[in-house]
Order: sequence, then C-alpha cells, then structure tokens
Amino acid sequence: MEAKIFSPIKSDVHIYIEKEHSMFDSTISSAFNELKIKQLLSKANITKRCGINTTNVVYDLFTVPFLMISTVCLFVRNQFEEAASKDVYYRFLDNANYNWHKFIIGLSGVIEGKLIAQTKTTEKEEKSDKFFVIDDTITEISGKLVEKASYVYDHTKGKSVLGFQKLVLGLFSADRFIPVISKICISSKRPNKKSKATKYIKRSKEARIRPDSPGAIERADLDKNKLEKTLSMLKEAKKKFKDVGYVLFDSWFAFNCFIVLIKSIGIDVICQLKNMPKANSYIYNGNKYSLNGLYARVKNNMRTVKKYGYKQTSIFVGIPNTELQMKIVFIHNDGELGWHAFASTDISFSAKKILEYYSKRWSIEVFYYAKQKIMQSCNKICSDNQLVNPFTLQYHFA
Repeated sequence: MEAKIFSPIKSDVHIYIEKEHSMFDSTISSAFNELKIKQLLSKANITKRCGINTTNVVYDLFTVPFLMISTVCLFVRNQFEEAASKDVYYRFLDNANYNWHKFIIGLSGVIEGKLIAQTKTTEKEEKSDKFFVIDDTITEISGKLVEKASYVYDHTKGKSVLGFQKLVLGLFSADRFIPVISKICISSKRPNKKSKATKYIKRSKEARIRPDSPGAIERADLDKNKLEKTLSMLKEAKKKFKDVGYVLFDSWFAFNCFIVLIKSIGIDVICQLKNMPKANSYIYNGNKYSLNGLYARVKNNMRTVKKYGYKQTSIFVGIPNTELQMKIVFIHNDGELGWHAFASTDISFSAKKILEYYSKRWSIEVFYYAKQKIMQSCNKICSDNQLVNPFTLQYHFA
C-alpha cells in the first residue's frame, strides 16, 4: 500500500510556493513521509485532541529557515492577520507536555539509519568509524526579560554576553555530522531588569506546569552543571546508538574524574588535554606528574615526523586511584613555544590514529559555523519583514 502523501496547511506560504512552481513543498512533504515524522511526534506525546493537526503545524514551522525567515514571530506576522491563527503556533511551542527532546533523538536515529542504508559500500561500518562529538556554543539574545537568560563568557569575544550556552552532542560517521541531543547551560549571573507591566499578575511558568512534564524536567535540568549534563547526554545517546564506542571533546571537558565516569559507561575517550595541576595528575613510571611535568619529563624523547614537520612522542600513563590507563601523545611544532597533548583511553591506538580521530571533532565546529552563517543570512534578508523567494537560497548559501 502506497504511503499517503502529506498535505500541508494551505497558508500564504504554500500558495506562494505553488505559484512559483517550486519543488520545495513536495520535497519537504516527501521527507516528512520518509522520515516518519508523524509517528515520531506521536511517540514524543506531541499530539492535539482537536484543531489543526500537530504534523501540519510542525510542517509549517519546518519551512521557516528554508524561507530565510529568522524567527517564528516574523513567519506568523507575514502569513497571518488573525490572532487565532497566531495562537496556534504560540501555544504549540509553549506546551510543556510535548517531549521535544525525545522527538529530536528519534529523528536523528531515523536520519542516521537512512544515511547508512544509502551508503554505497559492501563493508559494514565498524565501531571505530563512529564517534560522539561534544562541544558548546553561545547563543546571544537582546531581551533581558527572556526566561533563564544569563551572562555567559564568550571566549571568542573575550567578554561575557547575555544569552545561553548550548551544549550539543552529535554523531560523526564517515563524512557526516548529525546533531543528536542539546541542552541549555546557564550561569548564576542574571539581569536585574524587571518587567514594568503591573496590570497583570502572572504566575511563573514553573508554577503553571505539572512537575512531571517534559518541560518541568528540562527546567529542573538547568540547575545541573555542564559535566553532569554531558554525562547524562552520553548515557542517553549510548542507548540509542549502541554501536558507537568513542567520544571526542576538547580540553575543557578533560577532567580525570569525568573521563573515568565516561569509561565506566562503556565509551572510550579521545580528547585534548590541558595542564590542570589541581584537578588532574598522572602516574608515569611510578611517579605522579602534572601535564607540564610529564612534558618536561619526555620532551627530550620527541622525534620529528618528516611527513608533517612536527615532533611527537607518546607515553602510557595511569589515573591515580583508578585502574584506568591512557595513552598521551605530545606534539610540538617547530618554531612554536607551546606544545599540545592528546589522550585516548583506548591504549591500542597508535599516535597517528589518535590524532586522526581527534581531528574529526572539527565537524561540530563546521556545524556551528554553518548555523551561524544561515542565521546571519536570515537576519539580513528579514530586516524588511517580507517573505523571501526560496530561490534566493542558492545565492545566499553559495
């Protein structure tokens, strides 16, 4: 039996696209059917008892970035004049009973399955070909009344900015990166500005939703620190992607206690290290060293890699008070004062393999960069609050 073709809401967006004879609408409809969006929404409890079907609402929201519109607010303002139509989207996005977290994880699993099925290879992908990648990024905002907005330090600007820190776990496989889970991290530094509206006295959102709802659980999760959130994300991702055995992250996450916890859930770590004498120490030849101390101990043993022009050496170390061993690779580029250290809890890897695998962490940086460029294009095009022809995508993404 052929799958029923999904029919979206006949809003101004779709009338405009049909008038321009674009393949955009039919392509997204086919993707919705192939990725089983309706079933994924149902499993995540994203359903409505009456009114416009949730799949239709999600379909319209899904078109927002493709139409080069930066926010749902601009989308609604351009497409609808009646307040009732706007409320459909606002209430939908504000519903704390919808488990968007579960929906995103399910969708990433379906996408990964589709990509594997389309891969034209006779060999199965091995465990070492897939990696979890973890990193964080800053999302700036301008509204000081936004819920849970806080001042977070942006190392690229060298100052604190108002917004959120988004922690992202993605899956790198072959030549593709798929975002899987994301969580919001906030700081204790909050804006002091309060609303001047005194006409209405409203209860907080925490008081208006059930404590066992997905929205309440996500809000409670905000009080956890970044390492706690990262570990819970890894546990959840490991249940979904059982064949992934490695995680890549930068030196911010490279605490010994954290690496030991990750190893205990059956995931090996490949990361960059930094000197943290108070938090990290290593056992080498029966003595305890900091990372700087280790480098001073072995720097005379470094040998030049002629193909790449840098010096390297690798050693095996132990983590104090544990049975865990790691392989550390020290790198020093000619002409530079600084050096770099990379580690793997899988000590069977060669130094070359550790460096090769760690380089795949850059895929999440490319993901952040592409997302930033898309948002900049959307903001530039939407400055006049007008609907944009989808064919402008080709120009602005070129």
